[in-house]
Amino acid sequence: MSINQRQFEQLTEMGISLWQHRTENSDSEKVATHKPYIDIDLNALAKQQLFNDILLSLGLSIGEISQQGDHINLGLFSWSFTVLSSSNNIQLLDQQLTTPTIDAIAKSPALKKQLWQLLSKKIL
Repeated sequence: MSINQRQFEQLTEMGISLWQHRTENSDSEKVATHKPYIDIDLNALAKQQLFNDILLSLGLSIGEISQQGDHINLGLFSWSFTVLSSSNNIQLLDQQLTTPTIDAIAKSPALKKQLWQLLSKKIL
Protein backbone atom coordinates (compact mmCIF):
# COMPACT_ATOMS: atom_id res chain seq x y z
CA MET A 1 0.00 0.00 0.00
CA SER A 2 1.27 3.42 -0.90
CA ILE A 3 0.62 6.62 1.05
CA ASN A 4 1.49 10.22 0.34
CA GLN A 5 3.82 12.40 2.42
CA ARG A 6 0.96 14.14 4.26
CA GLN A 7 -0.55 10.82 5.34
CA PHE A 8 2.87 9.57 6.42
CA GLU A 9 3.44 12.68 8.58
CA GLN A 10 0.00 12.37 10.18
CA LEU A 11 0.54 8.72 11.04
CA THR A 12 3.99 9.48 12.41
CA GLU A 13 2.57 12.28 14.61
CA MET A 14 0.06 9.79 16.01
CA GLY A 15 2.94 7.50 16.96
CA ILE A 16 2.32 4.94 14.25
CA SER A 17 5.63 3.84 12.78
CA LEU A 18 5.78 2.74 9.19
CA TRP A 19 8.35 1.00 7.07
CA GLN A 20 9.54 3.33 4.37
CA HIS A 21 11.89 2.85 1.45
CA ARG A 22 14.60 5.48 1.79
CA THR A 23 16.48 6.93 -1.13
CA GLU A 24 20.06 8.09 -0.85
CA ASN A 25 19.33 11.37 -2.61
CA SER A 26 17.09 12.88 0.05
CA ASP A 27 18.82 16.06 1.25
CA SER A 28 16.47 16.49 4.22
CA GLU A 29 17.35 13.04 5.53
CA LYS A 30 21.07 13.74 5.16
CA VAL A 31 20.73 16.90 7.24
CA ALA A 32 18.69 15.16 9.92
CA THR A 33 20.86 12.08 10.21
CA HIS A 34 24.35 13.30 9.43
CA LYS A 35 24.40 16.85 10.71
CA PRO A 36 22.44 17.49 13.89
CA TYR A 37 24.07 20.88 14.51
CA ILE A 38 23.71 24.29 12.90
CA ASP A 39 26.63 26.05 11.26
CA ILE A 40 27.36 29.04 13.42
CA ASP A 41 27.50 32.68 12.34
CA LEU A 42 29.64 34.26 15.03
CA ASN A 43 28.89 37.80 13.82
CA ALA A 44 25.15 37.21 14.23
CA LEU A 45 25.66 35.67 17.67
CA ALA A 46 27.75 38.66 18.76
CA LYS A 47 24.70 40.86 18.19
CA GLN A 48 22.55 38.78 20.58
CA GLN A 49 22.33 40.25 24.09
CA LEU A 50 21.89 36.84 25.75
CA PHE A 51 25.01 35.47 24.06
CA ASN A 52 27.03 38.48 25.23
CA ASP A 53 25.65 38.07 28.76
CA ILE A 54 26.73 34.43 28.77
CA LEU A 55 30.23 35.34 27.58
CA LEU A 56 30.43 38.05 30.26
CA SER A 57 29.41 35.58 32.97
CA LEU A 58 32.16 33.24 31.80
CA GLY A 59 34.70 36.08 31.85
CA LEU A 60 35.18 35.96 28.09
CA SER A 61 34.99 38.48 25.28
CA ILE A 62 33.99 37.85 21.68
CA GLY A 63 37.68 38.09 20.69
CA GLU A 64 38.64 35.19 22.98
CA ILE A 65 36.39 32.62 21.34
CA SER A 66 36.71 30.94 17.98
CA GLN A 67 34.23 29.50 15.54
CA GLN A 68 34.92 26.05 14.16
CA GLY A 69 32.18 25.07 11.72
CA ASP A 70 29.26 23.82 13.78
CA HIS A 71 30.61 24.74 17.22
CA ILE A 72 32.21 27.57 19.15
CA ASN A 73 35.42 26.93 21.08
CA LEU A 74 35.22 28.73 24.41
CA GLY A 75 38.45 27.32 25.83
CA LEU A 76 37.11 25.12 28.63
CA PHE A 77 34.33 23.71 26.48
CA SER A 78 32.77 23.79 23.01
CA TRP A 79 29.24 24.96 22.30
CA SER A 80 26.97 23.60 19.56
CA PHE A 81 23.42 24.50 18.64
CA THR A 82 21.09 21.68 17.68
CA VAL A 83 18.66 21.85 14.78
CA LEU A 84 16.36 19.23 16.24
CA SER A 85 13.32 21.06 17.55
CA SER A 86 12.30 18.12 19.71
CA SER A 87 15.45 18.35 21.80
CA ASN A 88 14.62 21.32 23.96
CA ASN A 89 17.11 20.37 26.59
CA ILE A 90 20.58 21.60 27.37
CA GLN A 91 23.42 19.14 27.90
CA LEU A 92 27.08 19.31 28.79
CA LEU A 93 28.85 16.04 28.03
CA ASP A 94 32.62 15.64 27.64
CA GLN A 95 33.16 19.41 27.56
CA GLN A 96 30.60 19.76 24.74
CA LEU A 97 27.65 22.05 25.50
CA THR A 98 24.65 21.34 23.27
CA THR A 99 21.68 23.70 23.31
CA PRO A 100 18.84 24.88 21.13
CA THR A 101 19.58 28.13 19.26
CA ILE A 102 20.18 31.36 21.17
CA ASP A 103 16.86 32.68 19.83
CA ALA A 104 15.02 29.67 21.29
CA ILE A 105 16.78 30.08 24.63
CA ALA A 106 16.06 33.81 24.73
CA LYS A 107 12.34 33.15 24.22
CA SER A 108 12.09 30.45 26.89
CA PRO A 109 12.52 31.26 30.60
CA ALA A 110 12.80 27.53 31.33
CA LEU A 111 15.68 27.08 28.87
CA LYS A 112 17.45 30.17 30.21
CA LYS A 113 17.15 28.83 33.74
CA GLN A 114 18.41 25.40 32.69
CA LEU A 115 21.41 26.95 30.89
CA TRP A 116 22.36 29.22 33.80
CA GLN A 117 22.08 26.36 36.30
CA LEU A 118 24.22 24.07 34.15
CA LEU A 119 26.88 26.71 33.59
CA SER A 120 27.02 27.69 37.25
CA LYS A 121 27.32 24.08 38.46
CA LYS A 122 29.71 22.67 35.86
CA ILE A 123 31.69 25.59 34.47
CA LEU A 124 31.80 28.53 36.91
